[in-house]
Amino acid sequence: MLRIEIRNFNELEEPYVDEVRKMIKTRQEYYENLFKKYDKDLIIDITFNKDKEYRVSIGINMKSKDILIVETDRDPVAALRRAFAEFKKAVKRQIAHERKDYLYKRKRYRQQKWKLAYANLVEDAQESAKEDKPKYSRKVKNALKAVHKYLKSRLKELGLTKKQVKAQLPALIEAVERRFYRIFDPKQHGPEDLDALLFGIAEEILAGYQNTGAEAEGETLIDEFEGDAEAPAESVYEEEKYFIEDITKDENLAARVNERYETGEIDEMIRGRLAERSRGDQAVLHLHYMEQFDADDIARITKQDKSQVEKTIDDFRRDIEQMFNESVK
Repeated sequence: MLRIEIRNFNELEEPYVDEVRKMIKTRQEYYENLFKKYDKDLIIDITFNKDKEYRVSIGINMKSKDILIVETDRDPVAALRRAFAEFKKAVKRQIAHERKDYLYKRKRYRQQKWKLAYANLVEDAQESAKEDKPKYSRKVKNALKAVHKYLKSRLKELGLTKKQVKAQLPALIEAVERRFYRIFDPKQHGPEDLDALLFGIAEEILAGYQNTGAEAEGETLIDEFEGDAEAPAESVYEEEKYFIEDITKDENLAARVNERYETGEIDEMIRGRLAERSRGDQAVLHLHYMEQFDADDIARITKQDKSQVEKTIDDFRRDIEQMFNESVK
């Protein structure tokens, strides 16, 4: 929410009152639209002081900086006009700065999250390899084949593609086996209990997977590295949206796009072009731009050549840049 507070308005001489009111009303509409999705209530403070000349100041307290612009002139309308011009530049610079800061935190957070997740999977696999398997290990392996078929059919029911199912299944099966060996006790459980235990664990993990979208056991990893890479706080920009800065390093293009479009419109335009790509390309682009995977990791995950992954990313970047360059001419 944005409101404007005017101080010492009675110091204005009568010939200037109507023009000043009109200018402030016009600017208020502009800033209400500019800060429409800003996640902080804002006050634009406009103050008039009359001595030998009019001294006009415009101030605002944004999330990470206070902005104050002061102009003086014998004509308060001229002073106010110049103050608003400088105020607009300062505000837009600060919005761009906060956007960059948010995008940096989001990128770092995602990189650290996946780095930690991968390290945890490696550690679990190493510990699992060292563990002594109980005497029913062969029967467990056989039973897991049935669990494998069951999970495959359930993932398809959830709407995953064949490639996605193929990519997710090994981690889910490994999670079922790991958890089984944590709770299995040969003194209490016999061969007749294996199926019930394994399918029960599979259902539990599948429920967690469905609710959180997390791979393997759906464990939360954010708190593990809090402070090392701070998760981005709530912001004017929603985390799951695409930003022009995600796609291009052309700062001039990004600035022109952000000036013309709102965040939601930018995201909608990018997703529109993304929807025109094949599902395989969509997976590559999502992993790169949203999850911050590099071409090597994406090639390994999607079983593609690194050169093909790089071509997909470069083609999409050029396509987006062309679309926005044409729209902001």
